[in-house]
Amino acid sequence: MKSTLIRLTTLLFVLASFVIFDCAARAQSKIDEAAVRNIPQAFAAAWAKHDGQQLARIMSENVDFVDVAGDWLRGRGDFALYHSRLLSVRFRDSTLTPLEISVRFLRPDLAVLHWSWRIEGDRNFDLTPRKPRFGLFTMIVAKTRGEWLVTVAQNTNRIPPPNPDPEMEGIKPGILFPNGQ
Repeated sequence: MKSTLIRLTTLLFVLASFVIFDCAARAQSKIDEAAVRNIPQAFAAAWAKHDGQQLARIMSENVDFVDVAGDWLRGRGDFALYHSRLLSVRFRDSTLTPLEISVRFLRPDLAVLHWSWRIEGDRNFDLTPRKPRFGLFTMIVAKTRGEWLVTVAQNTNRIPPPNPDPEMEGIKPGILFPNGQ
């Protein structure tokens, strides 16, 4: 009887520990999720200032960043230089607007961040105006010394499919774009 009571008490203690730990982990992840969800706004705010250095502050030191043209930038320094150049000429009058955001944690310190965007006011290489367009970022963000930073990013231009899109029939996309986009 005494051993059964000890086992039952131990089991209850272990279960209570899991409940307490789970509640603490959820509370922490809500704070972390809010921080990760803020990355698109921080990106857009730096973009609005057309400041490549400020934009680079949300990137990790060793970021791997692939832009919509397929250029692969390695490291914060190259990211900052590229975006400083980009934002000072062809994109100096552009406005980038985050639309939908999706976050999935892989670990407590690592998350996948998808966010759709709209841009207008940018120019082609010959400096002729571009039409407004949409796209999708996929980012891997990591918590480093208490700060969430982008470690990997892939930016993609949205190419509007036919409506309806036969390949997407019966599939619910993770992020929806405005109709016709």
